[in-house]
Amino acid sequence: MYVRAVSNIDRSILSSMVYARINQGCYAKYIIYNKWKKTFELVDYMDKIVSDDRNIRVRIIQPDTDGFKEYGNSMHLKLKKYCDDNDLEVPDVKVLYGYPDVCENYAFICDIMADRSVPEDRYPIRKRDLPDANEWHYIRTSEDANEFMNLFAGFHDSYLRKVTYDESEDGTKKANVIFDNSCWFGIAELCFEGVQFLKIVPAGESYTNEIYSATLHVDENGVFWADEYLEKPDMSFEGSIIRALSLKWKKLDDK
Repeated sequence: MYVRAVSNIDRSILSSMVYARINQGCYAKYIIYNKWKKTFELVDYMDKIVSDDRNIRVRIIQPDTDGFKEYGNSMHLKLKKYCDDNDLEVPDVKVLYGYPDVCENYAFICDIMADRSVPEDRYPIRKRDLPDANEWHYIRTSEDANEFMNLFAGFHDSYLRKVTYDESEDGTKKANVIFDNSCWFGIAELCFEGVQFLKIVPAGESYTNEIYSATLHVDENGVFWADEYLEKPDMSFEGSIIRALSLKWKKLDDK
């Protein structure tokens, strides 16, 4: 599972694999990894301070939970025994769902529930990466975006060949967009995950469908793409716009 979360500690925005989910629904907490501080952090799903739609602190980008295991009543009894044996307060953990090396490490669970942040070198927890990281190029930073724009000639002379939009049962949304830029680079597929806004405006009758220039912007809110150069993201732009939490791309031909 890959998410975009707001840190409980300093309210920074982090993109991370989820290592475990503690409890369920609005009471859920997610264990993620802060690569900047080299710590594991506990993030609340809901913000108890904010009372409007901004209270969701964890946005799911990819829902895949391959390798996760669910722990219920038997886990609670084992966790309680561990706490009793070590003179620790039993944390409020009713359900655990995550990687076994995380969920079965009761010392780690107690630490992160108490302190919300645990240095990565304190426990032998294996770092996880996205399962398709070898298949796709992820655009996580402005430098990644600039590199792709240079490769793809800034979308100059490209045209949008196909858009496929998918919304899964769990509410995650993605759009796969194929661009043909055979004059400069070839054909590329861009996968926007965690789609928040999608608007495609076809070329008018007296215009060709080639894109002259485009915008690809990365900020703490995710990625913004538009089929014209803009100084900064502008949701009022009248052309095609895609705003999403994450973006990855791959080349589809050998050119």
